[in-house]
Amino acid sequence: MADKKRVITLICERAADVNDIVGPSGLVNGMPELGMVKFPCSGMIQPLMIEAALKAGAEGVIVCGCQLGDCYYREGNKMIRERLLGERPPGLKKTVDRRRVMALWLSRLQKERFLSESKEFIARLGSMEKVEAKS
Repeated sequence: MADKKRVITLICERAADVNDIVGPSGLVNGMPELGMVKFPCSGMIQPLMIEAALKAGAEGVIVCGCQLGDCYYREGNKMIRERLLGERPPGLKKTVDRRRVMALWLSRLQKERFLSESKEFIARLGSMEKVEAKS
């Protein structure tokens, strides 16, 4: 367990309904390496939060908003998407390893997709580390 890496999810509370799989500590049940921070809207997520999580030792960050074109607050998911792509300020700093940031745009009903995509992302992060350690 000690060698497990932590991945932080910054998630819109109206995206995939994860309420029944997140414990009181903010960790996903059965996936102790996956932490969760909920926001009223993904538009509130700032690139600085992603950078801070990575600097603090997170292996990766998942940004999860509601489906594009279906934001409860009109354009929150569009705003964070554009920030992640560098099309709207503030964007991620150039020093951020973009391979360690994943964005998902999911409806309330797509909890299983959230879980499967998260597991794949965590596995990719693990294999990236092994490849980098060899060189």
